[in-house]
Amino acid sequence: MKPEAIIFDYDGTLVHLNIDFKGMRKGVEKVLCKYDVEVQSLRDFYILEMIDRARDSTLVRFPSMAASLYAEARDVVRGYEIRAARAGEIIEGVPEMLARLGDIGIKRGIITRNCDLAVREVFPDIEAFCDVFISRDQVERVKPHPGHLGLALERLKVRDRDRCLMIGDHVMDIEAGRCLSIKTAGVLTGKTGAQEFLDAGADFVLGNVTEILGHIL
Repeated sequence: MKPEAIIFDYDGTLVHLNIDFKGMRKGVEKVLCKYDVEVQSLRDFYILEMIDRARDSTLVRFPSMAASLYAEARDVVRGYEIRAARAGEIIEGVPEMLARLGDIGIKRGIITRNCDLAVREVFPDIEAFCDVFISRDQVERVKPHPGHLGLALERLKVRDRDRCLMIGDHVMDIEAGRCLSIKTAGVLTGKTGAQEFLDAGADFVLGNVTEILGHIL
């Protein structure tokens, strides 16, 4: 069945990026320690969620400092993202695939935990190749929180979620899709293996995101 809509992750799915997440986490932890945040209890969280929780705890203890903590920590994240973007590249065949999907009447959404500036460093005309693009800067909570993906479905004016597909290179993309009961596919162009995707509940796995066009046609 031809999908009504496909929502794509960005990093590792549509573009090759090599973000230094280890360095990013260390930089963020340094900021949190500066504000006397107990970091050890936050290390099991993704970096953005770690910052959110640190801000929330600081709001309780030192309300006047929470905004500056949040801004400084997010600046660290943004810096690493932009530096990686300067050496990033669009995966071969992605623009053509996105254009072809539009030609055959499939709605295309792109959602990312990345910041808008970093995305446009690699893919400046991204909105010419999709119907909806939602970066981190446009939402309060990012995927795997279902609100990020849900906003994309809303803006795409999706009528039938049973005919929607979420594609990404991380298990969080699968988690987000499953939260909203849409089909999911993992791609192997990131750091997640096929079995990890299947264990997370992915409906299928692609070697490369452009393979989806062949499946549909």
